[in-house]
Amino acid sequence: MAIETIDPRTCIGCGTCVETCPTDVIRMNEQAEHAVIAYPEECQICNMCVNYCPVGAITVTADKSMPILIAWG
Repeated sequence: MAIETIDPRTCIGCGTCVETCPTDVIRMNEQAEHAVIAYPEECQICNMCVNYCPVGAITVTADKSMPILIAWG
């Protein structure tokens, strides 16, 4: 997983991360009034959400876990 967390204590619910994410990974939780990770497996590690978050609430790793595929027997 590339996107790790969105800190709900730090997030101000501005929605900037939702608007900047090109793969629709992040959604707004209207009841809690902060952003949540909806589809972590879709994260492409572009860091747009991290770069545009005004309060630094998002953590993204450089790793993207992919299972090893062996095509021979």
